[in-house]
Amino acid sequence: MDITIILKIAGIGILVAVICQLLKQTGRDDMAMLVTLAGLVVTLMIVIDLIGGLLNNVRQVFELY
Repeated sequence: MDITIILKIAGIGILVAVICQLLKQTGRDDMAMLVTLAGLVVTLMIVIDLIGGLLNNVRQVFELY
């Protein structure tokens, strides 16, 4: 496993933080919240995919199915 996944998640976090700050300064708090939720969903999708791969590896190692 590379460090690229950690860098992707960190990049998403930094990008979302910058966009949220810009939107809050222009008075669009509702859009800032939607951007935050979108960033959270994208990050959770990445993490869920990694957890699925981990569970598949565990199943293969212990030959559960």
